[in-house]
Amino acid sequence: MKLKMSELVEKSGVSKSTILFYLKEGLLPEPEKPKPNVHLYDPKTLKILDFIKYFQENLGYSIAQIKAILADNRIDFNSDSDLILEYLSAMENAQAREEAHAVRREAEQLGIDPELFKAYEACAKEIAKLEYEAGAKLLTSQHNNENNRLQKTLFDILLKLKPYIFNQATLEEHKKRTGSRTKDTSC
Repeated sequence: MKLKMSELVEKSGVSKSTILFYLKEGLLPEPEKPKPNVHLYDPKTLKILDFIKYFQENLGYSIAQIKAILADNRIDFNSDSDLILEYLSAMENAQAREEAHAVRREAEQLGIDPELFKAYEACAKEIAKLEYEAGAKLLTSQHNNENNRLQKTLFDILLKLKPYIFNQATLEEHKKRTGSRTKDTSC
């Protein structure tokens, strides 16, 4: 069922002026215009607005970065597929991959033990299995209207909580080994 602008604003929580800006920037599909002053939006527009809001508010992405992701057309907003996989795939880009490889090359040139990277990879594979199993179990037990919320929470765990936990463990190990008495910032 197509949505009028007022319905789109109400359901998305995004203002009319922002939606019009996104349209002008090419982030949203053009609405159908069956009559003058009647614009009807495809329901997938809600998913795109959620995507834009999430990437801006939670990950700090700019409009230009989001536009580049949408231009790659990696996310199928028409399906109810796994949004986590779609979002992660959208974030994967050549620049980020090259930056990671450059850091690794620099570390190897400086003599940092490659066993560290092997340990990261082994740990990441084990954690990825657990993440998938936990997510799959939860997603199959949820009602369809909770699916979106659950997938966003799982995405937050992957991108926010996991790095925080890893960084806290590194900080604690550093404190323990150096006898540092820096201010504790843990929960």
